[in-house]
Amino acid sequence: MPKWDKWNKYLTLIKNKELEMHLPETMRVSTEKELWDFTDKYPSVILKPVMGSRGRKIFKVSALESDKVEIHYLNSTKEFVGKYHAYSYFKKKKAPRRTYLAQRYISLANIQGRPFDLRVIVQKKKNSNNWVVTGKVAKLAGQGFFVTNNQLSSGSVLPVVEAIKASNIHIEDGNGEKLVSELERIALLATKTLEPLYEGHRIYGFDMGIDSDGHIWIIEANLNPALSHFYKLQDKTMYHTIRKMRGGKILKVRRVKKRKKKKLG
Repeated sequence: MPKWDKWNKYLTLIKNKELEMHLPETMRVSTEKELWDFTDKYPSVILKPVMGSRGRKIFKVSALESDKVEIHYLNSTKEFVGKYHAYSYFKKKKAPRRTYLAQRYISLANIQGRPFDLRVIVQKKKNSNNWVVTGKVAKLAGQGFFVTNNQLSSGSVLPVVEAIKASNIHIEDGNGEKLVSELERIALLATKTLEPLYEGHRIYGFDMGIDSDGHIWIIEANLNPALSHFYKLQDKTMYHTIRKMRGGKILKVRRVKKRKKKKLG
């Protein structure tokens, strides 16, 4: 099993008893029976490739009444009578030759009906043992999407505190500062839990969710997180901080890609 896949990260994180309550139950699904057994436990589940990125080929499967199944893919929702037909649709649309994970669906906090999650970046400098949160941003899904990846769903980004204030999250203090502090604490704890598995790695990007009750969830951990979300913010301080700590090699790759785009245009 590749140590960098989503399943291995989950198995590592779930061993930490303090993190257990922040991890939606997840399992590998290789057969149709395994999927429907999981929907017996959780009426709505997320199906995503063990090895995948950028929100691609992710499905939301919901078991309805009278043997009906609803599958939400991209911004389209289809209803099937009979699990066989629903599973056939999933097999046709899913990423080919990829193992899938089933994850308990978390009803994320939303802003005017559009769900959002958070990208939290944790880094440490070379030859340092001190992990720090260098960036956090809210990713708001596009209309009709449950996946928050901006490029895929034509969504948007906004500062975390601003997103919390505009959302349906019930917060006692009203300003969300305690929630943000807890978000950072959990991200740092997850980083230290994964650190022995990825010796020498110096950056993690966590996709984290908050439900309407203010409970924090770790949706998944990324070893090579995209930084474009931070560049889209009006204040680009976090973007420059992350890039500076990440190192010059990454900056050089980014510049080459930009020059290529200009030539093609």
